[in-house]
Amino acid sequence: MSDDIKFDPHNYRIHSERNKSLIEKSLKECGAGRSILIDADNEIIAGNGVYEAAKKANIKIKQVETDGSELVVVKRTDLKSGDKKRKKLAVFDNSTSDSSDFDMDLLQQDFEIPELNDFGVSLPDLNLDLEDGLGDDNNDELGTEKHLLKCPVCGHINEESAFKYNENEDT
Repeated sequence: MSDDIKFDPHNYRIHSERNKSLIEKSLKECGAGRSILIDADNEIIAGNGVYEAAKKANIKIKQVETDGSELVVVKRTDLKSGDKKRKKLAVFDNSTSDSSDFDMDLLQQDFEIPELNDFGVSLPDLNLDLEDGLGDDNNDELGTEKHLLKCPVCGHINEESAFKYNENEDT
């Protein structure tokens, strides 16, 4: 069963060595606490880093099938509210996702900026090259850059084209 599971070749998450180390440490010290998600073709949708670490730690796989109309709950019968291990697992669970980053290039291949904002993806201050230009071929000479501006009130992201001053031109 676990041999059928395939890593997502287009994974949006970047797992640094620190992130992988935290996931491995969490699994070693606390065991599995969260599921991963695969599609009908057994390709990982979410949990590439966890699956990789679980395979390395020889953790058995238990697959639960659903069509998305049910919430699958993982119940750890060995943990109670005051247990130190339970508390550690709660911290590990949150810190491991916080210690990975999104691959913004891959995300932008599949989604528009406003859509990513709707998903709650924290967008860095991106400077995007305008390879297509603004309708003429002189944009590279003008040093065209595109900046993202985020409204501090509503969070809407707007694109602004900014031109660098060209010293050789008369103004």
